[in-house]
Amino acid sequence: MKFKKIIIITSVALALTIAGYMYEDSKVTFADLDAMPVSHKSLSELEGRSKLIISGRPTASENHIIRDEEGFTKEAYTITNFEIEHVYDSKLGSQLKDGDVIRVAEPVYLLDNGIKPGKTQFAIEGYEPMEKKKRYLLVLKTDQNYSDLYDIVGVNDGKYSLDSTDQKINLGEKAGKFKDELINKYMIK
Repeated sequence: MKFKKIIIITSVALALTIAGYMYEDSKVTFADLDAMPVSHKSLSELEGRSKLIISGRPTASENHIIRDEEGFTKEAYTITNFEIEHVYDSKLGSQLKDGDVIRVAEPVYLLDNGIKPGKTQFAIEGYEPMEKKKRYLLVLKTDQNYSDLYDIVGVNDGKYSLDSTDQKINLGEKAGKFKDELINKYMIK
């Protein structure tokens, strides 16, 4: 009888420990990385650095982390598949059209903390990842290392939610102005 109680108590303690670890491992802490992104003074300057201005929706995302031989991070971002709703401006030789899916590098990534429970999301300059199924307006340039990948121009200067106005509060006055100017210039609905 005593042996049975020990087994039950040990099993309950083990189950609670595993449940507690799984709960703690599901938590995400946020870390903002400061960078020196290019600051655009005007919409024409922002557009001058771009190769593509499109609207659409993200469909899927995956972490992209490459480490060197010593284990240091060489590249880290999220690759998001983005379905084009409309192409407003393109300076690319290839023709992208409505319905095409492109890959966009978002300046944010999630890192598992290993044995220590939890994950850490690293974001450059407070960038917030795109949410699936929401509409966005993107100002993009081609990636220097991967020909099938596009980077957002100016981190937060080149991504705008078209589904809500609440993002404008977080954008700051200048970027909010760029959003309004782009919407007016390209008659975006």
